[in-house]
Amino acid sequence: MLKNFLAIICAASFFFMSSAQATNSKVEVAVQFAIDIANDQSHGYSQGIPPYTGSRESPDYDCSSLIYHAFNHAGFNIIDNWHNNPKFFSRYDGKQYSGDADTIWEDLSVDGGWEKFSWSEIKDNLQRGDILCNPARHCAIYIGDGMTVEAKGVNNYRGGSYATGDQGGEIDFYPAQGRGWTEVYRYVED
Repeated sequence: MLKNFLAIICAASFFFMSSAQATNSKVEVAVQFAIDIANDQSHGYSQGIPPYTGSRESPDYDCSSLIYHAFNHAGFNIIDNWHNNPKFFSRYDGKQYSGDADTIWEDLSVDGGWEKFSWSEIKDNLQRGDILCNPARHCAIYIGDGMTVEAKGVNNYRGGSYATGDQGGEIDFYPAQGRGWTEVYRYVED
């Protein structure tokens, strides 16, 4: 177990020093934002609770809010598009600032420049900045070398709790393969 833990730490430290870059500078800003959040222990996991008061909107994030905030920070209109999505009002009465795993594609694609692939057609050709998604369950950002950055929650391999901040790998780096992804969203416009 300790050997596996050390291997994960070594792999993760590689990404902090890696010179790999996304092919688009805006996408790279989003990737780096998510990596920085994962490296900052003041950020942990939260899905928020009714009435959706923002507890998943920083300092803590769930899987989808991390992606919404990362790509919004990079200059994509994903949060504004969510606020114009009819689901914004029908699901949360307009009180949840960012959308969910099943609305990411809707909210990204409004402005164009994105392409959706099935997991099976692209799983062996992932690019840094791809958004990996199973809309019914989970989403993550691919950072290269077979790894993702994601808010995976308090029930991950290192434990954790719902207290603010990271109590154990709540936002961290994980292998991309074998995770049940069904879709990949890639920004293809330069």
